[in-house]
Order: sequence, then C-alpha cells, then structure tokens
Amino acid sequence: MHVAGRSIPRVLLPGLTVFAGIAIAACSSDGAAPPGVSTPVADGGRATELPRDGAAPDASPPPVPATSCLGPSLPITIAGGLPYVKARVGTAPASAEGEFLLDLATTRTTIDLAAFSGVVPVATGCDPSLLGQRCTFDAFDLFGDLGQVTLTTADHEGYGAGKVRPAGILGTDLLSRMVLTLDYSGLRVHRADEITRCDDDGFAAEGLVPLSSVGFYASDVTTLKPLREVVSDAASGITVPNVPTVPIRVGNTAAPVQLDTGFDDYLYPFSINVNEAFFAAITKAAPKALVRAPDRDLSLSTCAGVAEPVEAYVLAAGTEASLVDESGAPAFSTAQATVFVKRTPAVARRCGGIGTWTAPAAQIGGTFFDALGTTVFDPFAGRVWIKKPGG
Repeated sequence: MHVAGRSIPRVLLPGLTVFAGIAIAACSSDGAAPPGVSTPVADGGRATELPRDGAAPDASPPPVPATSCLGPSLPITIAGGLPYVKARVGTAPASAEGEFLLDLATTRTTIDLAAFSGVVPVATGCDPSLLGQRCTFDAFDLFGDLGQVTLTTADHEGYGAGKVRPAGILGTDLLSRMVLTLDYSGLRVHRADEITRCDDDGFAAEGLVPLSSVGFYASDVTTLKPLREVVSDAASGITVPNVPTVPIRVGNTAAPVQLDTGFDDYLYPFSINVNEAFFAAITKAAPKALVRAPDRDLSLSTCAGVAEPVEAYVLAAGTEASLVDESGAPAFSTAQATVFVKRTPAVARRCGGIGTWTAPAAQIGGTFFDALGTTVFDPFAGRVWIKKPGG
C-alpha cells in the first residue's frame, strides 16, 4: 500500500489471524501489518490537500442498492483518497467504535488502540501497550458481530495526510471471507457471502464485467499461486500475497496488477506503479510508449529505513493503459496514467512488494476505483467485477 507517494513497509512474516473461530494464515510478501507510516516526498515538498474528501452522513437513509444481491451496506468515508468504514470492537462496557481503512492490499488486519478516545476496547493475551502484539478482542462488529478476533497492534498516527487516524486497517485475512462491493459513487460498502452473492447474470445486468483474479485472491488461501511463480528465487511453500490482482495492459504489454484500495494516488491521478520487469517489457515492445516526466519523480520510504526513488513516465500520444476482462477486451482504459518505476534497493528487498518480483507486475490505487464507481471483489470465484464505462 502506498499513500500519496508514501510507502507503507511490508515484510514477509508468518502470522495467524482468527475470525469467528476461523484460523487464517497471513502469507504475505506485500501485506504484513505495517509497523508505522512514513512521509511522502514529492519534488522536495509534501502533498497536504487532496481532492474528493467527504463522508456519507450517518443519519441519511441508505440508498436502495442497484443490485440487491450485493448485500447489506454501510456508509464509507473517503478521506485522503482512501475508503474508511466504522466498526465496533469489544463488548460492553468496553466497546468502542472507530474508523477502519478498507485496504485490500494488506493481508493482516491491525488495530491502533491509541486512536480510540474515551473507552478503549479490552485486549487480552498480549501487552496492548506494545506495537506488533497479537491481541484478542471479544467481539468485532462489521455487518454484524463476527465474534472473537485476534488483531495486531499498530500505530497509524499521521495516516492519510492527517485527514483520519484509522482505528485500524482491515486486510484480506478478514475481507477475503466476504464478497465486498466498494461503491465510490454512492459512498457505500456492501457485503454478501458465497451463497447470497450475485450470479453472473445478475452482475452483467448491472453493466458489470468480470476480471480474473484466480490464484491471486481467494477465500481459500491454499489455492493461491506459489510465490516462486513471480519471484524466481522464492522459497518453496510460500504463496503470493492474498491481494486482488487482475490483468492490466500498458500499450500492447500485459502483466498482473494489484488492486490497492489503500494506495492514495490523488497527487497524480491514475498512477501505475510498475516493477523493473514490467517496465523492461513495455519499453522493449514499444520503445516510445512511455515519456520521461522527471518533474513527477517521487521518493518512497521503506521498512528498511532507506529511500526508494521512483522514476515517473507519462503515456505517449496514442498509448493507453487498460484493465482487461476475462474475454481479453479492455474493460476500463485511460490515456492519463503516470507510470512509476520501482527499483527496490537491495537492503529493502526484505520489505517485499512488486518491486521485488522478477515477473512483470504493477499496482494501482484510489483514483481508478473512484473512476470505476463500483468494484466488486469476489474471493470465492477469484474474480473482480467492475463497472464498464457506458454499462
């Protein structure tokens, strides 16, 4: 997850999260719980004001969903370009509500106990005053009580350019147990399950088209691809991070792209982070497809404490970047993308991420979801459904 030019550290760590008695392995090369948040540096300065901040008022009646099989909905807040939803942690009298970031590129759910004012949820089985602790809470209410949960303590102060200090970050260890619909247009999030989710005809009737995420995003993590398929020297027995990942094409060159709802790219809308392998493939196929834009270069911090400079490029005239549906056709295209090339320093490779992949890969964030309006993440079918323009 990257936030307005900032890189949230990710490390390859084993972990176990328990939701409603279900144990889920956090197998992540790009999504372990971030121990902190770093500061963006863009052209020597800092982005402080980002567009499209607002919240759906809690008092207003929820709109009737376009597709009833999307399931019940909750209001979301878009702050600093990122989606937040309210969830309640703990049981009375030590029950408290907070804003949680919906981050589908993080594989471990975290909680920032210092973000709660007044009542603080009671944590057991840990020292809650320390960061990185695996703490148990009696209840977690998100679309209803999910029962006892174990969350990792973290510090999210300064997150989202100061717009919101999250009470926590909801990762795919939790979100991959449901069909999640992010509706940026209506400022709602919907939840369905494997039984109640829309069928193909229901999605198609609403102008949604499917993109394949098979092997990259699943409710059953044993079906994920081996990490060795994207990182040539990866150890056996490790899978790719459980992150929605679909095909993207830049010019005539395709690669998998991680859909990162925690990536605030409002500084340069339609930012596409690419690794060296994808950059090489794009420029080999079409040497003039990308035009250097040094005024947009960024410097990202890493979990290793060293900076990671990223080079910026814009698309040449006549070149587009497209999300590709299951038929191989463009489902969403833009000619306005800024491409950032990640060249991860050797000492920061332990932080993981697409910059460490030897296979071509990319990552996109918030302005894409804003433009799409509606995005459905279905881990049961290994699909992501998006609203095709004009659909």
